[in-house]
Amino acid sequence: MNNPNALLYKWLVINSFATLLVYVAWLQGWLALVIESDASYLSLVMTALFFVFWVISGYQTVTVNREIVRFETNSPEGTASSYFKKLRIKSEKLGGRTLDQSMLASALRVRLMMPIQILHYVANMLILLGLIGTVVGFVIAVAGLGDSLAGGENLQRVQGVLGQIVNGMGVALFTTLVGAILGGLWLQLHYQLLEKAIAGFVVDVVEHADIELIPELTRAGEKSA
Repeated sequence: MNNPNALLYKWLVINSFATLLVYVAWLQGWLALVIESDASYLSLVMTALFFVFWVISGYQTVTVNREIVRFETNSPEGTASSYFKKLRIKSEKLGGRTLDQSMLASALRVRLMMPIQILHYVANMLILLGLIGTVVGFVIAVAGLGDSLAGGENLQRVQGVLGQIVNGMGVALFTTLVGAILGGLWLQLHYQLLEKAIAGFVVDVVEHADIELIPELTRAGEKSA
């Protein structure tokens, strides 16, 4: 039997490694460079948004892991136990006829997937915000380039405009980088981990019902009939 806490351990390993990388980036001064170079503050907004849904992903990981543990330990509580009760109720209403659990199994998967769909959406939104930051940065840079061309040979003006171009490129590059790392990699990895765990949990529950519970309910229905 697989370790029922495997999901929780995987989440901890992934986030420990990612946190180590963030710490190294902080030691190298890369985080400060991102903050200083992003005049739009989009990187800070994306980081704050990521942190909120990182906490949510942690909560969902604990929740799904608890349901897996309850199923593996045959606990009378939890989602799996509730699913088996619904099968028993359906079997009683069918009066011993063949029990098809396909609809209930689909409903079980949808019910478990609904709370984590927001993670997928936010991960994509972080990537989109990074792309928006790219456009904003290029707009700032192009505006500065236009001012430079119109400013003649005024050295002080040209220096100021070059600074604006550099700021624009900083916004473009670093917002894209932050969106890709936080959304496309980190949060998306959380979603994929949860999705795989939920799929495996549903398969285990449905297989257990097919092998153990449904034959028992069918025999009981035949005897009562």
